[in-house]
Amino acid sequence: MSTSVLAPSTITLNIAGTLSTSSIVSAAMPFSGTITGAYVAVTTAPAGSALTADLKVGSDVAAAFSIAAAGTSDEGTLTAANCDFAKGDVISLDVSAV
Repeated sequence: MSTSVLAPSTITLNIAGTLSTSSIVSAAMPFSGTITGAYVAVTTAPAGSALTADLKVGSDVAAAFSIAAAGTSDEGTLTAANCDFAKGDVISLDVSAV
């Protein structure tokens, strides 16, 4: 009996330009898997209030982010029940507040 171990993969989603509450980026997954960590970063820190975004598998939130005013990054809070995806599922990063 043989077992195989798959190496972790990193999927990068990028939203270019100025972020707004209508900013979203999506990608169809080329394989099935489980999200085990999620991280967001911005080059210009939000001013006055937090930037919030959701990482979604289909319409289900897999991770939520909040970059505090003057901050530049956040590690997502994962919702384990929504982290599995199948080949062809669409994963998106949806900005909800700037």
